[in-house]
Amino acid sequence: ADLHAIHSFKCHGCSAITCLTAQNSCGVTAVHAPPASFLTTQLQTLVQDLPPRAIKIGMLGTRELAETVGEFLQNITSTTTPKPWIVLDPVMISTSGHKLIDDEATQAMIKCVFPFTDVLTPNKYEAEALLQRKLHSPEDVEQGAKDLLAMGVKSVLIKGGHSLEEGNESTVNTDVNGTAGFAQDYFLSSIPRSDGEERLCDGTRGVWLCSNRYDSEHTHGTGCTLSSAIASALALG
Repeated sequence: ADLHAIHSFKCHGCSAITCLTAQNSCGVTAVHAPPASFLTTQLQTLVQDLPPRAIKIGMLGTRELAETVGEFLQNITSTTTPKPWIVLDPVMISTSGHKLIDDEATQAMIKCVFPFTDVLTPNKYEAEALLQRKLHSPEDVEQGAKDLLAMGVKSVLIKGGHSLEEGNESTVNTDVNGTAGFAQDYFLSSIPRSDGEERLCDGTRGVWLCSNRYDSEHTHGTGCTLSSAIASALALG
């Protein structure tokens, strides 16, 4: 999904494997994390040949892998001009709501990778896991985005592929009823505006992106596609 999306933007994608997965078009059934030393070798080999304009990060299955990626980002963002854009898709919870990485890996990702992240793209379940609370209403999503910025990332896109009703046993806010037929993403950024730049959002005001919801069960890989498309667009300027 990632490389197809990158290629569709006429960009050249290079892969460094952070986790091996047993999966098909329906979902992930097993995850295997390679040694952190092998990830380091992959990253060093790629950078020697093709310095990146943007980096898209997916599943970081162990604390060691998250720490390795953090060290790599610290080095490449301080030594490469122009500085590459960093897009983090925090693959923690599957589309079906199953946990994919442990709490230790999650905390290492927040500590080591968040400070370098330009755009964070969690789905509803992942945002809730990072925030350690449920999102019941649009107001909850907006406050959640602010709290994620406070955790160190520069921008956040909370994806609306899951409705606010999903995974919530309690009654959701009545404001949600009128949005059931739509997928609503919420974007908030703290990146300062340049002189004369017109922008719909800033560190205190976000923007809702609304589109018709597709009635389909074939959603596996959509988050990877979106984050890779964002990284490709940023690489192109």
